[in-house]
Amino acid sequence: MAFEEEFFSETGFCRLEIDPEDWDDHGCADGPRVGRRLVLDGVNAVRVTFRCDAPENAQCFVIVNTVTDRNRDHLDAFRLGSMPGSRVHVLACALPADAILSYQFAIVDAGGIDPRTSMDRGDWLRLSQAARPDCSNVRSLINGRGNVASLFVGPDASVVWPSESLRSLQMRAAREEDIGVRIRTRRERERPRSIVVHDGECPARRTLILFDGEMWRANGVGWLTWRYPGLRVVTIDAGDLRTRQEELTEAGRVEELVRDICAEVGAGPVALAGQSFGGLAVLEAACLGSLPVECFLAQSPSLWWGGEERGRGEGTLIKELMRGQRCLGQGLTVLCQVGERERAMLPVTRHCTALLEGAGSFVSFESYPGGHDVAWWREGLVRMLDRWCA
Repeated sequence: MAFEEEFFSETGFCRLEIDPEDWDDHGCADGPRVGRRLVLDGVNAVRVTFRCDAPENAQCFVIVNTVTDRNRDHLDAFRLGSMPGSRVHVLACALPADAILSYQFAIVDAGGIDPRTSMDRGDWLRLSQAARPDCSNVRSLINGRGNVASLFVGPDASVVWPSESLRSLQMRAAREEDIGVRIRTRRERERPRSIVVHDGECPARRTLILFDGEMWRANGVGWLTWRYPGLRVVTIDAGDLRTRQEELTEAGRVEELVRDICAEVGAGPVALAGQSFGGLAVLEAACLGSLPVECFLAQSPSLWWGGEERGRGEGTLIKELMRGQRCLGQGLTVLCQVGERERAMLPVTRHCTALLEGAGSFVSFESYPGGHDVAWWREGLVRMLDRWCA
């Protein structure tokens, strides 16, 4: 039932019958083929054909970021059909016409995916780690797991962030310096890590600080210094998943680190941005009200942290906001962004935004046609910077 047409507005995905022309590779030289327009469950959609080259006796699945992850008990809906005597595997589906999302192909043997994978998060992560990008698609990115994924952009959407190799000069800042050692000398608890300052050709007049620096550098974050002359970008490495979780959920550690970075390299007004646990860290920092930061961007914040279930519900920060134990400082700009496919966190993030609103600061909320996905985090960051750097 999860992928019937009447649920399309919730899932953003609907499997369709394969037509004879879907087997033809005409028009598929540059990623998924986009076909006719549809209206499903009141949503403007398009027919999309995914094609993958794999052994005839293999099974191939498309992993649509967030959509497949959230519906692992319906993996057959994401399995590509195979043409007898051919390496061609095809899946026809409907996707929102304004979607911006990343995807990969998971190829397994004829036995298919172990049913336990749908229940075991570790097994699912291992399958996702082994997935590969669409070799026919020139648009790509590095996803949150550090792997290459392909980028789908619906006909009603547009992307600004270039899909260029890091070898391209436009994807690197004119000057880059790792100040991790300098920051470490300031802090007793600081672990070895890279903290990279990206400067353009113009003198720095504004500073953007980003958590999850490994992910952003892999996606060519230096490009921002060319798009916004005078912008200095600082990327903070997060470490492994456990370290990242420990550091980004402890407001005191976040405060110390950001304060030391601002003291070392902050130039002009400062913005702080983060995603997932980093998004939660941004909101915690905003509520401290003591950092020399004027603009905060929280993307897909892990507001469930401290609650009863991973990825769902309202955690510690929201409960403290509701009890009046936390509040936003004066004169700040706070933007919360969350994907429309993040169904569990969409209302929670909206609720958090409402709780943060108050006199003296500007707070706004945006949802976007995607999921827990670098594909849209990049575009959402650009949206914020277009306004902040104007």
